[in-house]
Amino acid sequence: MLSVVIPAYNERERLGQGLAEVLAFLNRHTPDFELIIVDDGSQDGMADVVRAAIAHEPRARLITYKTNRGKGYAVRTGVLDSHGDPVIFMDADLSTPLSEIPRILERLAVSGADIVIGSRGLPEADIRQRPPLGRRIASRIFDEIKHALVGLRGLHDTQCGFKAFRGGVARQLFDLSRVDRFMFDVEILYLAERAGLSIVEFPVAWADMPGSKVRFLEGVINMFRDLWRIRRMHPGEIVVESRRQASDDRRQASGVRRQ
Repeated sequence: MLSVVIPAYNERERLGQGLAEVLAFLNRHTPDFELIIVDDGSQDGMADVVRAAIAHEPRARLITYKTNRGKGYAVRTGVLDSHGDPVIFMDADLSTPLSEIPRILERLAVSGADIVIGSRGLPEADIRQRPPLGRRIASRIFDEIKHALVGLRGLHDTQCGFKAFRGGVARQLFDLSRVDRFMFDVEILYLAERAGLSIVEFPVAWADMPGSKVRFLEGVINMFRDLWRIRRMHPGEIVVESRRQASDDRRQASGVRRQ
């Protein structure tokens, strides 16, 4: 079963228009699915719109709470409530189109990786509408700070809101995670790299969508704070068992018994 997690905050209009499309696409391409929408303390009546949209779809459910906790908290809540394998999370604005879901699932299956992350930084990525110049400059600065504080130099794009995981890996990583806001992607990939998991980048189609919920000054302050915290919160060994690693361990153990 495929688990799809969509975090959302004050997305009444987008989800009101888009949920029917999401459900129709999943039903057509991967009918064995669960769709988990996490309402991160919205104040625009979004929860009522979502409930109406999924009222007759038993494979979809809404998780809601009153206080806005941040995108990382919302994604963690949805992933830890999931039961499927694999697990995908994606943004409510569908900046990465639904047509990329079968493609990223195929890459996850074919590559044998533990995680496949959508990337706008690879030459093959189809960037249909670029963000404003100011955001692009801020992104470059962010990358340099990120590399200095937590590494991840081998990845071109850690922040794209479209990632696929093997189910057990996703739930273990998010159980370890602590960052509640926008640096949660960096924390998850930092944990995965420290645990020796395999991460593959996947070029995606992507378009910048208006109406970002990120306030620039607040975002910069939180970015520095969370990047600084990531290494301090995870000083020891990170242990996450992937299906691939477990299989290798069983083969090694079997080989020892035969000697």
